[in-house]
Amino acid sequence: MPQHSARHPAGFTLVELAVVLLILALLAGPLTAGLTARIARQAEQRTDEALAEARDALLGHLVRYNRLPCPAKGPADGAEALSGTLCTQYNGLLPWATLGIRGEDGWSRRLRYVVTPTYADKPLTKLEDGKLEVFTRNLDGAELSLTTTTGQSPAVILSHGANGLGATHADGSVLSPPITNSDEARNAATDGKRFYSRPLSENPDAPGGAFDDRLTWLSPNLIAYHLSSAGKLPAP
Repeated sequence: MPQHSARHPAGFTLVELAVVLLILALLAGPLTAGLTARIARQAEQRTDEALAEARDALLGHLVRYNRLPCPAKGPADGAEALSGTLCTQYNGLLPWATLGIRGEDGWSRRLRYVVTPTYADKPLTKLEDGKLEVFTRNLDGAELSLTTTTGQSPAVILSHGANGLGATHADGSVLSPPITNSDEARNAATDGKRFYSRPLSENPDAPGGAFDDRLTWLSPNLIAYHLSSAGKLPAP
């Protein structure tokens, strides 16, 4: 009687296919996590670059016109909002068109901008302290001031970070506000004069709550340096 060898079905069996898919899933997990982290770092880097560009553009505007610009007219109009010679608001969006920059963070949201009235309503005749305070927190969560009563900031520029709470898109849509009484809520307040710059925290129970805002500010000393370098420092 002729002998016949056992025949095996061609291709993968369902069990083999399941094993392959499991291996691919195990391999894809770390790769996906690594890619997500890389994208987040890139967005943060672009945001820091945008904040630095905004700070430099504001200082350039100050040197050219002897005043800081008003906030933008709105999310779709980046010209500063003036009524005569006065700002129509002092807490809003960075006037990106007036400054000639993009004015968006790494998540394609408008940068926020707050300015002290005496620095924006008219050309400076003397250097004054600003009206904006900036704080951080130590490891125990206690507040530490980054500005002094004789060195408060004339202007603050900020991004609402990856979570975007309180941020504004270019189309005018506004994301959900931050949790009440959190540091992010203080940064997002439309009448705020108290701002926070602290390390990233995803812990909602931390002092000040979870936090991913990124911000920079202009100090009176930095302004004095640039005006002095340009030969435009007002007489004391």
